[in-house]
Amino acid sequence: MTRGRFLSAVAAVCSASLLALAGGSSAAPVPKGAGGETPDLKVFFDTVGKAVKNENWPTDAEEKLLRETAEKIFERTLKVAKQDERKLPVEFDKLKKVDVSKEFRGERLGVGKEFKGERLDGKYVIAGDVRIKNTKGSVIFASGKVEFIAAENCVIFAQDIRGIALSSCLVVAGDYIQLAGAEEESVLIAGRWIRSDNMGDGICHVIRPGKLPAPDEKPNGNKSHPAIRINNVATTIFLNAPDDVRLERPLKCEFFPLKMPIAK
Repeated sequence: MTRGRFLSAVAAVCSASLLALAGGSSAAPVPKGAGGETPDLKVFFDTVGKAVKNENWPTDAEEKLLRETAEKIFERTLKVAKQDERKLPVEFDKLKKVDVSKEFRGERLGVGKEFKGERLDGKYVIAGDVRIKNTKGSVIFASGKVEFIAAENCVIFAQDIRGIALSSCLVVAGDYIQLAGAEEESVLIAGRWIRSDNMGDGICHVIRPGKLPAPDEKPNGNKSHPAIRINNVATTIFLNAPDDVRLERPLKCEFFPLKMPIAK
């Protein structure tokens, strides 16, 4: 399905009651054997930050930790959401590494602190911040923020992630995810907030839900702000309680609030 057709279809979704949706929710423990020890995002981002600071690719042990963190989070999420097991949307061994000590040098790229580009296909990038127009089949690990127009079949980790169109990706933010639309079985996990205009088939989870406004939002008197807010949503699975989610025009959603964390 093209992005245009997807957005049109989702925009035409009929309204439904969140109360009715919440009736089908149930607490879901993280199953035994789902990736072993709980992945630690602080350790993950500290490892990425160390590589960026030193302008050197991570050691074999550090790179193994980064890769296993992504694999464990993906595996645990699918199991809790009662989805069939599948591989990550990219194969790490087939990617070309973008060396933070060489290819980042120069004023345009900012000596390892920032990566900019038009397209990023089949690459493995570790950086402070990443600004890219289109990316496909790539892994992006950033200690700061990632901004993109379109991402397909990618694995993206950063503290703050903002994009337009997302398809078949694993996206994990330490704090905040903001999108125009996500489709085709994308998995979105954020530390504190997820915001999207549209969401198709996929999974959403906020690790530490609260009631404070997201970075782009103003306080609204004494009213609380949901951890997850999506306008047009189709058959999405939420690994949070219904009270943590605000949906403007839902169609068919499921809620599986967790007893144990997918990541910490």
